[in-house]
Amino acid sequence: MVSAATVALMSPPAPPAEGAGGSPITRDAAQAGDAAQAGDAAQAGDAPNPTGEPAGGQGSAAPTSSVPEAALPDAGRPTMPPQPPPRWEWLGNPIAPKTRGAKGPKRSTPHRFLPLPSLRSQPAVGLQLGASLNYAYRRRDDEPNRIYAFIEARVSLRKVQQHGFLVRLRDLLGRGEIFEVGLPIIIDPVFPYFGHANHRNMRGQDLTDRFFQTKLTTVGGYFTFQHPIWRYQPAAPGPRGVLRTYTGLGYFVDRLQPYENTLFAAERPYDAGITRRGVIRLGLTWDRRDNEWSPRRGALHDVTVDQAGPWTGSTHAWGRVQASLRHYWQLGFPSLVLAHRVTYDGLFGDAPFVPLGEFGGLVTSDGLGGLTTGRGWLRRRFIGKQKAFVSVELRFEPVEFKIRKHTLGLGLKGYVDLGMVAERLRDLPKSWHVSGGPGLLIVWDHFAVIRLDGGFSRETRGFYLMTEHAF
Repeated sequence: MVSAATVALMSPPAPPAEGAGGSPITRDAAQAGDAAQAGDAAQAGDAPNPTGEPAGGQGSAAPTSSVPEAALPDAGRPTMPPQPPPRWEWLGNPIAPKTRGAKGPKRSTPHRFLPLPSLRSQPAVGLQLGASLNYAYRRRDDEPNRIYAFIEARVSLRKVQQHGFLVRLRDLLGRGEIFEVGLPIIIDPVFPYFGHANHRNMRGQDLTDRFFQTKLTTVGGYFTFQHPIWRYQPAAPGPRGVLRTYTGLGYFVDRLQPYENTLFAAERPYDAGITRRGVIRLGLTWDRRDNEWSPRRGALHDVTVDQAGPWTGSTHAWGRVQASLRHYWQLGFPSLVLAHRVTYDGLFGDAPFVPLGEFGGLVTSDGLGGLTTGRGWLRRRFIGKQKAFVSVELRFEPVEFKIRKHTLGLGLKGYVDLGMVAERLRDLPKSWHVSGGPGLLIVWDHFAVIRLDGGFSRETRGFYLMTEHAF
């Protein structure tokens, strides 16, 4: 025999009572959570009577089924356990309101856009004001940027203009390679010249006077390609290393306009006018940094050889050999980092005027003296064919906190720079130029770095504001 409870399951639903709230509840409304479920009734103490007795007492009549009793199965049908009512958004209804209090999973995007006011400052150039738009694509914070690009424009209070863009693509072909394309434009009416390999102490003189200046305009572009040839996977936890070949092509046009009664007009009148520099660069790089912009562990080394001549579209036939070593060590704490750089740069042949005051390599910089090499000396204070440079920095970032989805780090630093410049290699150890000072650091998302360095030397002192580490 089939119990009364089983018969009740097979009974047709009764029509709603008059004044009970409207039309019958449909199946769609029940799936949408607008009808009470059996599980909710059980929690409220209204569970059905397992004995099959009428819930309203002895006088209540049990509902009957129109299906013949012989057609009913001997056992009850299996029933699904009670399920919580699904939400409207689960059904994909685009006009349904969100369930109150429901929170979806937080999305993490590998894209990072960072528009910034572009600020730089150094003695003899003044405060540079402008804007930059930075973009980085990085899947994880402990991986290098797959894509990095920026476009910027700056003008200083001394009318120095620096504009340009850069695009760096990493692992585009899935082989760990790096492509880089850049276009710099420089208009500098206070380009310095203090003499060729001039090591005299010029303290007390006004080194920002027009006598030590000329006007330089440079327009150019470059393309570089780094291809991996060997990878290193450490056995212990640590950054992976990649050895890459380096190939670069660059073409720049310099226009030098000397002012009357200046040191440049007296000593180097033959450099006035237009100079073309078409350069082919070959080399090797070793990169084992844990972060491209604010490394705390690892190393970055590069050795490059430049060659230029009439066959590359250059006005002069000359070349360069450059080598740089950079290391980063954590001193007991992740926030305490010791960083150092050792660089040698040697020119040969009939080198033009502008490279005499530059350090080559992966990133060309002024030297000796300036934002990155010899802070405390005026930029390009010492120029010559042979240059060497050593820098040691102690970086401490004790504060790091979240601003919504972003990370902001604050830190301190102290550094010492040592440089040597000479016309001949054997004379290089005869000139030692030391400078140093403290600094402040702001690191945004382990991606953008803003540093404020105080530099002090025997001749000058000043403050340097830059949107990246010195190395």
